[in-house]
Amino acid sequence: MKKTMIAAVFSSTLAFNINAQESVVAGYFADWQYANADNPYQVKDIPAENLTHIIYAFLSMCGPHAGASEKVQQQVAEQCEGKAPYTAIIVDKKAALEEDFGAVDVEVNYQGHFAQLAQLKNEHPTIKILPSFGGWTMSEPFHAMVKDPKAIEHFSKTAVELIAKYDFFDGVDLDWEYPGGGGLTTSPWNPETKLTDEQKALERDAFTQLVKVLRADLDRLSQQTQRDYELSTAVGVGAKAAQIDWSAASPYLTNMFAMTYDFLGGWGTQTGHMTNLHATERSWWGMGADVFIDQMIEQGIPSEKLVIGAAFYGRGWQGTQGYAGGLPKGDLQSDQGAQFGTGENGYFMFWDIVKNYGAKQGYQYKYDEQAQAPYLWNPESKVFISFEDERSIKAKAAWAKKAKLGGIFTWELSGDPTGELVEAMKDGIK
Repeated sequence: MKKTMIAAVFSSTLAFNINAQESVVAGYFADWQYANADNPYQVKDIPAENLTHIIYAFLSMCGPHAGASEKVQQQVAEQCEGKAPYTAIIVDKKAALEEDFGAVDVEVNYQGHFAQLAQLKNEHPTIKILPSFGGWTMSEPFHAMVKDPKAIEHFSKTAVELIAKYDFFDGVDLDWEYPGGGGLTTSPWNPETKLTDEQKALERDAFTQLVKVLRADLDRLSQQTQRDYELSTAVGVGAKAAQIDWSAASPYLTNMFAMTYDFLGGWGTQTGHMTNLHATERSWWGMGADVFIDQMIEQGIPSEKLVIGAAFYGRGWQGTQGYAGGLPKGDLQSDQGAQFGTGENGYFMFWDIVKNYGAKQGYQYKYDEQAQAPYLWNPESKVFISFEDERSIKAKAAWAKKAKLGGIFTWELSGDPTGELVEAMKDGIK
């Protein structure tokens, strides 16, 4: 079939100011969840009517992926055959372009998620759809790429060429975890992977250069298409956010998605809320989304471009010590992370929590009103699970509105197949 340009309905406002009038309600779409046997999730399941943005996770570039799975490494090798280093690529070509998810009305010469997104864009022309580059397991090539200005230029050029080819896309999202280190292959706790001060300084400057070059390439594409394109980035919390020069970088960015979740998890014995809105005197290390957001604003991120993060999943522990189900305190510990979960130990998607972790299974629902955080406690098995629900997400969104933030987003949409949490995001922010 012949590929045609999808009709665009966009204002003439500059790309990095287009959200000034509308609060963001965004969700990451994980391209692998269609194959989840217990809860397959496809583009047709996205409640687009309640979202302003869909962010496709994940794309990458040709470069080192030693931290990724063997499957991903093989996919990268196949997609990079004959391509120059740091070329932007679609990693899972089968999911994106080949899998048959049903007929579409738009004329495109591919199938997969991309055909479904082209259809969705045709039906919802004002929604913004962005491909996200990186993620926890595929951020390694960023560290290599930014050592060379020419490599940055090549990545930017090919990333923009990619969104021009698949013209339902409305810009680029960066999920480099993380400039300055702290990611899968740059752990500060490992002397072999910890970045030096010189490397951190290089990456700090290189991130600004990266978004500057991308913004310029997107603007050139805009001159050709008469469309506006967004450029956004994920933001780590705490020390990770401080590793970027936000005063220099933020003018080139449309939105900055604050990953205000995973404060705690089964990788440690510390037990408590993993995405609480408010820090309290009971919080581990004084952690709360409000504290991290305030830190980001102090570091130079304009509040109106800062988007708070909600989690459509939970984290859990077992063997919780000296605890009877009351409000968790900042010294609560467990023997270990839960040795069960949704696809991985200690990780519980919201739909699974609703289905399998209720009163019937011995779990007591609790809500910390001061922190605005729900949790589950099983007194028999000594299991503690922290998660988000409609109440906490609506409170988080309402707080974001009051704080004059850019909006709210989630990782990730398949945790909420009924769309109730997305609706809570929309209701809270609107």
